[in-house]
Amino acid sequence: MKRIKILSAILFTAVLAANAYSQTVDEVIDNHVKALGGMDKLNAIKTAKMTGTFSGGGIDIPVTIYIKRPDEARMEMSFQGQSMIRATDGKEGWSISPFNGKKTAEKMPAEELKEMKQQAEIEGQLVNYKDKGSKAELMGKDDMEGSEVYKIKLTDKDGDVTYYYLDSQSYLILKDAAKRKIKEKEINTETYYGNYKATDGVMFPMAIEFKQPGSSDSQKAVIDKIEINPTVDDSIFKMPADK
Repeated sequence: MKRIKILSAILFTAVLAANAYSQTVDEVIDNHVKALGGMDKLNAIKTAKMTGTFSGGGIDIPVTIYIKRPDEARMEMSFQGQSMIRATDGKEGWSISPFNGKKTAEKMPAEELKEMKQQAEIEGQLVNYKDKGSKAELMGKDDMEGSEVYKIKLTDKDGDVTYYYLDSQSYLILKDAAKRKIKEKEINTETYYGNYKATDGVMFPMAIEFKQPGSSDSQKAVIDKIEINPTVDDSIFKMPADK
């Protein structure tokens, strides 16, 4: 009987700890939402247009991104009179890659489609994570290049895992790290976010850097302008028919 009481006490303590752990995760994410500008301002964004420059391999390329809720996105990069396009209408994804000799639209693989649809989630993956079928776990605090950060493990409904690093003071995301399977190959990626600025009361990172662990190479995107709720025609997200 005494042993049963001890086991019960241990289980009860474990349940309390688990609940506190979950609340801590939600508390950090709630503070993240507030840091972004709050749910009302986030929900008020129905469309967005971002313009800037993408840099990689010693080349700077103008980039334009269109987003329309709930799951439409389009990215254009123009260079030497040609445009590379990646887009989704929420159902299918497609791309045109003239720099790779592909001048007509082609359907993109499922994993790329998923990534494009996530770009349409202006608020990011952490916000409303439960409604999206994801699970969040607080892994504690960590040090990131001298900054104290909260480390959150997010497992989405497909089982893909992304680690988010939130500044412990501002609650804004400084980095995310993910492992994705693309064409039967696992790829580790790290994305760094900086130079946050407010547009219509919502904080956006204006500088984004993409890296692969172990590689000294990186690609960068600098956003110069963000337009909130511009008119965006659905037709730009539709896959064009072959000419």
